[in-house]
Amino acid sequence: MPFSLLKTQSFNEELKPWKVLIVDDEEDIHTITKMALKRFELEGRHLVFFSAHNSQEAKNILSETDDIALVFLDVVMETDDAGLNLAHWIRKELDNQFVRIVLRTGQPGQAPEEEVIMRYDINDYKQKTELDRTKLFTSVVTALRAYRDLVKIETSHKYEKLYRTGLQSVISSTADIMEKKTLKQFFDGILQQVVSLMHIEEEGLFVRAYKGAGTICNKDDYKIIAHYGGVGEGEIDQHIIKLLDRARRERKSLFEQDTYIAYFPSESKEDSLLYLKGVKSLTDINIQLLNVFSNSIGIAFDNLLLNREIIQTQEELISRLGDAVESRSKESGNHIRRIAEFSELLAKKFGLDEVECEVLKQASPMHDVGKIATPDQILLKPGKLTEQEMEIMRQHTLIGYDILKGSERPILKAAAIISQQHHEKYNGSGYPREMVGEEIHVYARIVALADVFDALLHRRCYKGAWPIDDVIRLIESEKGKHFDPKLVDILVNNLDQFIDINNALTLSDEL
Repeated sequence: MPFSLLKTQSFNEELKPWKVLIVDDEEDIHTITKMALKRFELEGRHLVFFSAHNSQEAKNILSETDDIALVFLDVVMETDDAGLNLAHWIRKELDNQFVRIVLRTGQPGQAPEEEVIMRYDINDYKQKTELDRTKLFTSVVTALRAYRDLVKIETSHKYEKLYRTGLQSVISSTADIMEKKTLKQFFDGILQQVVSLMHIEEEGLFVRAYKGAGTICNKDDYKIIAHYGGVGEGEIDQHIIKLLDRARRERKSLFEQDTYIAYFPSESKEDSLLYLKGVKSLTDINIQLLNVFSNSIGIAFDNLLLNREIIQTQEELISRLGDAVESRSKESGNHIRRIAEFSELLAKKFGLDEVECEVLKQASPMHDVGKIATPDQILLKPGKLTEQEMEIMRQHTLIGYDILKGSERPILKAAAIISQQHHEKYNGSGYPREMVGEEIHVYARIVALADVFDALLHRRCYKGAWPIDDVIRLIESEKGKHFDPKLVDILVNNLDQFIDINNALTLSDEL
């Protein structure tokens, strides 16, 4: 597993000691080194020592402690090249490029200095006899400063990458912000930018509080809008909930140890709260940033919910109008809902994108809206229609189109097309325009198959319900005639999924 300095490295290192590992098979070397550096201090941080007397002991310590800054490494220990092999292991196998290595040897001829420094990424190479207190001090200062600078560069790169990731999430999701998936991606991206700018190492959570939160803590009291780190994948931890509850009761933000809860009241009584863990300190700039973030994200979320409410209202009106037509024509219960689900599944399997699939699903309930003008004696006739009656029945496609045409709303535009074309046939024998093949819009081709599939499965005023085998036999016989061959194959090859939808949306009195 590659070495990762940053998995335990805190951004604020001022109070943490520099960790130094001495690797030498002579105990006196350990004692002398510690005594010479006993009062050493750099940037307010003293030294803490680890000791290893052979390569294996050193490997164990380095594997368990990944923020060691400096290694004093003997060349000759259990073998003549044990130190060189350990240096190679540190850089190549442990993949630790941060720790500084000062190679010390009592046998300088054992390994040429230039070759060792170039080949093994050694920070310094010293003979044990020349390491007096002054030279040891200088060597340690140089190594620790190099280590410090490498950490700062790596940390900056980490947060820059996190910020870019967050920005990319925001940009990629804004094009289709109303989709549930991209809505979450949008807010997750913004939160990532905040924690990167504030250098939060552990985790963050942005939530909205609903009625009851802070009094009776049900799991639905807090809605997770965005999360970063390990928190937010499941239910919120009870310790976090207690902090959120307290912030809401006291109506103020909290800062305890390394945890910060930012509280932002809302006029809608759905307060926003931001939980951050791994915060060492908060500056005025940090607090202003949090205020801007939470206030802006709260306003954005309120606006998005309002837009979604408008869209859902439109969808419900369309569904209710479809219900009204269905009720008047005495269609089987849930016919339009099954058509919507069948159509969406066909569209997905056909390769339409998510937006098109959703538009088709919402528009399909309007396919027979023109029947609102069809006389009852024709619409409800139990027997076969005469040619004159059939001509009147066929008018519902044109009437439906006239009702829906002219709108710039995607769902209504799609509904107008479906209403006009869903009785067209793939071989050109349909109505009202005798369109052929892909001249028929894909939405209408999909709804045509979904409509017939459902109609055959269920009882109508003029027929009984067909067995599924008979339904599939007829549909396959109309492949390339009535129906798009590709769509027929999709239905047949995924029949179990269509049957599941039918069973779920069939009223109990039909089962």
